[in-house]
Amino acid sequence: MLCPMDWGLGHATRITPIIRLLQQAGAEPVLGADNKPLQFLRRQFPNCEWIRIPGFEPEYQKKGSLPIRVATDFPQMLKAAAKAHVLLEKIVDEQNIDAVISDNRYELWSEKVPTIFMTHQLNILLQGILSSGRPVIKKMISSFIIRHNELWIPDFESEPNLSGKLSHVRKMPLKNSFFIGPLSRFEGEKAETNKQNMNDLDVLCLLSGPEPQRTIFEDLLLTQLTNSELKAVILSGNPGETERKVQGNVKLSSHAGDEEMLSLIQSAKTVICRSGYSSIMDLASLGKKAIFIPTPGQPEQEYLAKKLKKQGLYYSCSQKEFSLKKTLEESQKYSGLHLTNTYKILRERIDALLKSLS
Repeated sequence: MLCPMDWGLGHATRITPIIRLLQQAGAEPVLGADNKPLQFLRRQFPNCEWIRIPGFEPEYQKKGSLPIRVATDFPQMLKAAAKAHVLLEKIVDEQNIDAVISDNRYELWSEKVPTIFMTHQLNILLQGILSSGRPVIKKMISSFIIRHNELWIPDFESEPNLSGKLSHVRKMPLKNSFFIGPLSRFEGEKAETNKQNMNDLDVLCLLSGPEPQRTIFEDLLLTQLTNSELKAVILSGNPGETERKVQGNVKLSSHAGDEEMLSLIQSAKTVICRSGYSSIMDLASLGKKAIFIPTPGQPEQEYLAKKLKKQGLYYSCSQKEFSLKKTLEESQKYSGLHLTNTYKILRERIDALLKSLS
């Protein structure tokens, strides 16, 4: 059973190559998710069994910090986590689940079968008044991770890497920890198929993340794009919908499958999106230049955007300061990054897991 976190689509997209490799190895993946991640995975893998495992997704504020909102919601989160853990153990028994791979769902560990925890964020970034709580948060996170059999980190252990201090810590919380390399649903072979369409599109905007910031960002982009003469596409990141419409020079689509999205990315002169880790992995795997606009109040995305900008790889700015014209001009000064993952370590870990079950 594969269980991605509910916050946005990123955890569901990056678990896609793991599902494919499991299928190639002869395993039968079961999807355990909720909301948009479940909708996305069911479209990707229509023949896989699936079970809804409710999660907890805090609503972002229009202003303020996500960690503060999470801290406010923490009692409800713990209650929801306890229910999800009990539900998982019941599912393991009733559905004959042999192993669980949990992507950032700390509560989905099992005492009955091997469980693997995957994350790129071992170092939780807290700002301002919350920074004093780092030792407590770190200890609590470690207490959840050590209940798993293995820890998988979707990045390279050495330079160049994408996650920086988020994943590269002095001491791992679990002895069996493995850097499995960046994960992308766009495999190298597929990425070569549509290069003939390069530069047909001026701007591609990839939206993701929870509300209300997703809609706020969409409205901002739409306003500035329709006031330009640029040929643009906005993908709204709603896999459960099929809406497509045209507004002047801008095409809006609720969602796109892998092949269509790959074609759009390759045909776009510029990609604009959040600095979510899964988006960064996808674009780096394709060697595609991009502009990152971090979700306001989310320290992880703000850190990643600043890190990559400082390295001269990707231009970024805050949503509040976003100006389409200036952003497009400034982005030309940045090189982009192309990282290739052979998936060697991930294949080895999957093989070891399946052998342990035989």
